[in-house]
Amino acid sequence: MQFGLSLPSAGASVSGHNLITFAQRAEALGFESLWCGDNIVLPTAGTSQYPYTADGSFPRSSDVGFLETLTVLSYVAAATQRIRLGTTVLVLPYRNPVVQAKMMASLDVLSGGRAICGVGVGWLQKEFETLGASYADRGSVSDEYLQIFRLLWTAEHPEFHGRHYQFGGVQFWPKPLQQPLPVWVGGHSKRAIRRAVTYGQAWHPTRQTPAFVAEHLPYLRQEAERAGRDPGSITVSLKRSLHITDIGLPDTAAFRSGNAVVGSTREIIDDARRCQDIGIQQLTYDFRSGNVKEQIAIMERLAARVMPAVPA
Repeated sequence: MQFGLSLPSAGASVSGHNLITFAQRAEALGFESLWCGDNIVLPTAGTSQYPYTADGSFPRSSDVGFLETLTVLSYVAAATQRIRLGTTVLVLPYRNPVVQAKMMASLDVLSGGRAICGVGVGWLQKEFETLGASYADRGSVSDEYLQIFRLLWTAEHPEFHGRHYQFGGVQFWPKPLQQPLPVWVGGHSKRAIRRAVTYGQAWHPTRQTPAFVAEHLPYLRQEAERAGRDPGSITVSLKRSLHITDIGLPDTAAFRSGNAVVGSTREIIDDARRCQDIGIQQLTYDFRSGNVKEQIAIMERLAARVMPAVPA
C-alpha cells in the first residue's frame, strides 16, 4: 500500500508557509505523494450537482479560496526532492489541451520526473459556463485531450485532427522525463473505468467506499482484458477524507458525513488493510479538519502507526 496526502490548498489556512511546511513534513515521514484538487470558481447560488453528497450540495461555501492546481504543485516541487506530485483531478475541458500538456511536461521536468497527471471530466456546469467550456461535450472532449497529451508527450512530429481540436506542423519540447508520464483517471462511472483502461496507468475514484471499489474491480479487469492490457498494470487508488479520533483532536458530526473514514488509529489500520485485501494499492487522504496543525498531527499518526501496519 502507498499513501498520499492532499495539500492544504484551500480555505482559511492557505499560505505559502503552510504548503511548504506540510509538504516537507510529508516527505520526511515517507509519504509517497502529494495531491492538489482543481476548483476555479464556485457558484454563489450553490449547486445540486456535486456527485458525492445525497442532495448534490458542495460541502464548502462559495467564498472559500482555492489555489490554482498546477501553480501549487510547481511551488511545492521547488521545496521537495522525492515525493510525487499529482492532480486530483485536473478537469480536462477547462484548459487548452496543448497548454495543459506543456504545463504537465514542465512540472515533470522541473521536479525530476515526479508528476502524476490525475484527470477527470468535471461536474459543475456553472464552472464550465464561466470558463467557456462545453458541459455537454465534456466526456468526448476529455477523451480527445488525453489522446493529444499522449501525442505531445511522445511523438517527434505530433499531429491531431479530431472533432473538438486539431493541430499539425508543430513540435513540442521538452518531453516529460517519465515515459509514460502517468495518467490517473478519476471518476466512479463505468465510462471513467473504460477511460482509465484506454488512457491511464491508474483508476483513481474519489469519495467512494472500499466496497464500491470492490464491486467495480471485476469490470475494470474485464475491460482491461478486452483491451489487451494486463489488469495488474493498472493501479487502483482511492481518495477519501480522513479524521483520526484518538489523538486529541476535535470530532464533530460533520466530520462523519459522506464516505469519510473517521475513527481511532486501530480502526484506520483495519480500514486500510481491508482496502489492501480488496486490491486497492494506493490511498490518498484529504482532511475533514481545515487546521494545518491538526492535519500534520494526523499525518504524523499515519506515518508512525498506520503505514508500518499496512506495508507496501
